[in-house]
Amino acid sequence: MPSFNIHLAIANRYIQKHKIENQKEFLEGSIAPDFVENKRLSHYTIESPRNVASEHLKNKVSIENFLKENEVKTDYEKGVFLHLLTDKLFFTEFFPIEYLEKVDYKEFVKNLYFSYHETNNYLIEKYNIEFPKRFLDKLEENIKENEKSKQIQGGNEQLIIQENDLDKFIEYVSDIDINEYINKIYTYFAK
Repeated sequence: MPSFNIHLAIANRYIQKHKIENQKEFLEGSIAPDFVENKRLSHYTIESPRNVASEHLKNKVSIENFLKENEVKTDYEKGVFLHLLTDKLFFTEFFPIEYLEKVDYKEFVKNLYFSYHETNNYLIEKYNIEFPKRFLDKLEENIKENEKSKQIQGGNEQLIIQENDLDKFIEYVSDIDINEYINKIYTYFAK
């Protein structure tokens, strides 16, 4: 559930740091899981109660279940894996656990989308983000839906993402070697 711009910033930085043959496919893969009908399926979500955000967020993405059903060979598939890894790390490492344990999931999402709105321009400018053409129509639909929900929210949102923390997270995730990470998971499965 990191914003599209967070995913694309990480993918752009990843391309700068690692060898990616088909950069267009990699970038498309890095946001593709958010452009499907059922995100619970594309993220291999394990259902859990939403009353405490920390518990629910731990189960929003199952990288292990993804790897049980998929091989990661193409640059597109590497982009998809990077997306899921980014989500998993965002949900489990980005936010202070003290915050996540005291808010319910609905409150968290309200604050999260407010924070995305506040940081989007910064990310677009700093990381030279260009949205893949393949997803532009769906992006416009998504923006309209977010605007409707923003009008309903009521105005007491809290900024929970700071730009300097985003920069650190983007660098952290883009430094990870996807192939090494996958091999570690496969090694763990083999035990």
